[in-house]
Amino acid sequence: MTHHRPRSIHLPYSVDEAGDRNHFFENHWKRVALDLLKSHAGVLDGLSLLDYGCGRGETLEYATAYGIKPCGLDVDPECVRIARSKGDAELLNLADPASQVGVASFDVVTCFHVLEHVDNPKEVLTMLGRAARRYVLTAVPNLRLISNLRKPRVESGRVNEGHLQSWDHAHFRNLAENHCGLRIISWGFDATILPVVSELCKRVFGVKTLLKLETGLFKRWFPFNGNSVIALMEPTVEAPDQQRIP
Repeated sequence: MTHHRPRSIHLPYSVDEAGDRNHFFENHWKRVALDLLKSHAGVLDGLSLLDYGCGRGETLEYATAYGIKPCGLDVDPECVRIARSKGDAELLNLADPASQVGVASFDVVTCFHVLEHVDNPKEVLTMLGRAARRYVLTAVPNLRLISNLRKPRVESGRVNEGHLQSWDHAHFRNLAENHCGLRIISWGFDATILPVVSELCKRVFGVKTLLKLETGLFKRWFPFNGNSVIALMEPTVEAPDQQRIP
């Protein structure tokens, strides 16, 4: 059974966090998620980790810095090549991903901004929950972004054509806990953009100050309106439909 659509071309093969605010966000949610894991689990030394949809491999690099032993899977051969400079990475077998992922194979399984690209997120998330002995850590785009206050009835320009679905926190909890055999331990929060206010701050104070506000004060004001829904979870009982998954 195929679990994954090929990544859309929106994923750049190199990023410049200092020069591109969106590039900063793209890695920031990975750091926030791993910090959330650290704050809950404490000592991470020696834990094994699978990053499903590892992209360029930043998560492998960040996890290694925590003493974790990571490996990654991705559908893009060029991403796999790049990721191998940061850790172990292999090409994902789309025809049979479950055989690569395994059951109770890793202490931690991460999956950052991948579920929105797959045809069957329930099956993928259930598979990842089965693979994890202790924790599943995910991030997906947040459907509850604050609307553009200047043109609230106009469709947002942030829509990504490669995204097949999206969630807010309540609907992601429903997916994880009622359908995938997982329990949410804690939410993580990355950055909150305030459309008019952020643009004004950028013009007056510059990008560096804006990022401090969006990852600091704005996030504290509106934590559930951030860029990502970040969830730290643990496997519980078998999901209702788990027996159908190879």
